[in-house]
Amino acid sequence: MTLEELITKHQKALGDLDKTILRYVLDNKQEVQQLGITELATATYTSKSTVLRLVRKLGFAGFSEFKYFLKTSTKEVKPATEMFADLQVSDIIKTIKGLEHVEWDDLTLRLKEAQTIYCYGTGFSQRRILDEFAKNLLQLGKRAITIPNKTELDMAMEMITPQDVVLLASLSGETENIKENIFMWTLKNVPLVSVTQAGENTFASHSDYALHYHVTPFSVIKEKKVESLVTLSVVVDYLFRKLTEKMSKDR
Repeated sequence: MTLEELITKHQKALGDLDKTILRYVLDNKQEVQQLGITELATATYTSKSTVLRLVRKLGFAGFSEFKYFLKTSTKEVKPATEMFADLQVSDIIKTIKGLEHVEWDDLTLRLKEAQTIYCYGTGFSQRRILDEFAKNLLQLGKRAITIPNKTELDMAMEMITPQDVVLLASLSGETENIKENIFMWTLKNVPLVSVTQAGENTFASHSDYALHYHVTPFSVIKEKKVESLVTLSVVVDYLFRKLTEKMSKDR
């Protein structure tokens, strides 16, 4: 299991200070492997006791065990051409394993009872995947609307109620101009389902249900990186299948 998967598994138990520490660890994995607990606390402007509580929330007996986990789970990926397909397989496997920790009964019930499911993707690829998902929902008799851009999302805000569900897909989970919409949904108690890259991010932490997918970038030409969203399709398709199972059982 990767650190990102551990964060996803225990995200509901994590407080703001925990997330601050984890963001630092994710950005500095190699460096943190050489730090003591006091040094990590100093680097994150927290305390030894806060760091210790965090690693215990993640399931470790102590900080030494956490550091050992980091060393054994952090592996540098070599940009060899023959590994590109293997990276995709690995991302898909990790994504599916992460989905095993989702509370599907609660999530699918919320979707089943929703008057309208509003789908919004922060990029073209995300919107295309959600558009297909919305079309599939129509086959289940569910009213689903894909919102094509930020302007129309803002126009739809008044229509979205707590009886609906918003499904939001993003890679980073940090798209700035959507954060104000998330804040308003939270105030209005509108159920939010986020689908983002694995790891801690704003969209996931403010969602009622946070689904994650793994993406390993790879270089095709020098510094140009490719980020495939095939695992986002896996998550959305998995969600549709789970909802189909739920609705079939309840008939």
